[in-house]
Amino acid sequence: MENRTIKQLYTKQNLIDLFRRIGITSGMIIELHVSMSKIGFIIGGAETLIDALMEVLGYNGTLIMAMQCAENSEPSRFEYPPIAPELFKLYRKHLPAYSSLNSETSGMGRVCDNLRRRSKSVISTHPNTAFVAIGKYAKLLCNNQNLDYGLNELSPLGRLYELKASVLLIGVDYDNLTSLHLSEYKSEVRPIIINGAAYEEDGVKRFKKYLDLNIDSDDGFTEIGKNLERKGLVAVDKIGNANVKLLRVDVAVDEGMRYYKDRMKYYL
Repeated sequence: MENRTIKQLYTKQNLIDLFRRIGITSGMIIELHVSMSKIGFIIGGAETLIDALMEVLGYNGTLIMAMQCAENSEPSRFEYPPIAPELFKLYRKHLPAYSSLNSETSGMGRVCDNLRRRSKSVISTHPNTAFVAIGKYAKLLCNNQNLDYGLNELSPLGRLYELKASVLLIGVDYDNLTSLHLSEYKSEVRPIIINGAAYEEDGVKRFKKYLDLNIDSDDGFTEIGKNLERKGLVAVDKIGNANVKLLRVDVAVDEGMRYYKDRMKYYL
């Protein structure tokens, strides 16, 4: 049997030291993406990580994460795995309506779940691409997210861009950087699609169709991140087996717009 003895423990103070070392200061707005398994064993787990980050951010700081309720979506768009066409109607009928507290999230992990359970957290209303935030600007960030084009300039991503927020990546790569979807919107590089989601309206569950862009984090996000690193616009550190990166949202989005506009001819 493999010896899985834990030989390294990380405390809240270890995390506080990391966050301060990489450049996080009081009052900042941080969009967080994290893989806890890459770090190793944190005493207190996700709770400790959030507590450490909020202590560094202080009373005037804000923490925000994408929730991504991916299964609350139009079944004809499922790919991994796809759903048989004869089951589309059944899926739409029985899919639970979006709930900010109960809807299943996809790939966001324990940290996101811990954040949305906190009493002072604010959660946006989009059934597929919601955000959860806590801190000074939580309500400003999450109080306006239209059903159509849910990640455009009027969304929480638009507010992060305007407020010059920063992104903290821990143990994940740039394909997890949700803010770069704003580059896709602003550069108009993606085709329009019809999506759908189960949504409660006037106390009644409905499956509503809405307009969106066919966003794709696998197409360009990693290259955009590497461009930012080459230009010295990313602060880097490490904890356990997790690479840690800190960068500005507006800087990343502007770099993404340049990247996609250079490639526009390939999409036309």
